[in-house]
Amino acid sequence: MVRRAVRPFLARTLLLLLSTGVCLLGLELVLRAWPMLLGDVFANGVLSKYHTRSGGIYYRDRRLRMHFMIPNLKTQMYYNRYVWTHESDAYGLRNRETSIPADIVLLGDSYIYGHGVDFEATVGHFLGQLTGLSVANLARQGDSAFQEAYLLTEYVAVFRPRFVFYVFSENDIPDLGAFLTREQMQAFVDMPLEAVRYPPRVELKLALSERDEQLRSRSLIRRIRESSYVFKAVRWLKWRLGVGPALAAPPSDEAADRESTLAWRYTKKAIAYMQYVATKHGAQLVIAPITPFSTHDHKRLREIAAEYGLPFLDTSALTSADASLWLPRDGHLSPEGARRFAEILAAYARRQK
Repeated sequence: MVRRAVRPFLARTLLLLLSTGVCLLGLELVLRAWPMLLGDVFANGVLSKYHTRSGGIYYRDRRLRMHFMIPNLKTQMYYNRYVWTHESDAYGLRNRETSIPADIVLLGDSYIYGHGVDFEATVGHFLGQLTGLSVANLARQGDSAFQEAYLLTEYVAVFRPRFVFYVFSENDIPDLGAFLTREQMQAFVDMPLEAVRYPPRVELKLALSERDEQLRSRSLIRRIRESSYVFKAVRWLKWRLGVGPALAAPPSDEAADRESTLAWRYTKKAIAYMQYVATKHGAQLVIAPITPFSTHDHKRLREIAAEYGLPFLDTSALTSADASLWLPRDGHLSPEGARRFAEILAAYARRQK
């Protein structure tokens, strides 16, 4: 009798599990086919390749606590409905041809990397066309003075440039907090320029091998959670509904001001350090900000440039009011914006001949 009673229960349970599995599989296929069903935020989360996970364009260097783009990688990128081809050179930089030496080195973040556009619409490409000079683009998405100071240290002797354009973006100040603690920022601020040192970089082959090993050693559950659009949709829904672990309370205005002040002190010190490094290698550091929404940042950088005796390029003509300069729904430089910005850099380079 017990067995007879259990059989229908098992049958119903099995049917329920199969039905649930079919529904989940169907939902998975639907989300993969139409990720925009849940909007841009979800689509960006599942399709972006700005990460170190499987399919991403980065690997992490454990000594430097920095991300680097994987060398010789070509892949299709997506963000905010923009699709573009990412292609890195042997150094893991977004240069179609690596020129050594290079007349110009570009330091910056996603604005200069060329977020949302193909290579032909990047600042570096336009700058090379306008000047006839060779350009090495060292910019990556998410970089700030922390990474840029290191990249100049690492590559200035490789490219031996005449000009180093340091491009500050308005998100550079908050981005520092994603990589450095207050103590680390303060330690850098207090350090003499000549005493700044970086740990040796993990050898590329070893770093990529470590990345591959970490990906291979993931449990099956973790692999499913990282690759499944359904799991990502659940996390997205929790985030939208405010469900899950409580987030830390936002800092008070006073605490936020302290963080911003320290980050600016760090950035100012990094500019001094980059000037020190560039000068040692016979290059001219030039400050060129992208600050369409912050006249305060523009003014502050102008004052830093004057204090250090550095050339400062007035980019105030690149205003937020001119919609042609910015990608709709995104805010990064459009092809026209990249060309206009490159014209400002090119005009400076031509004046120095």
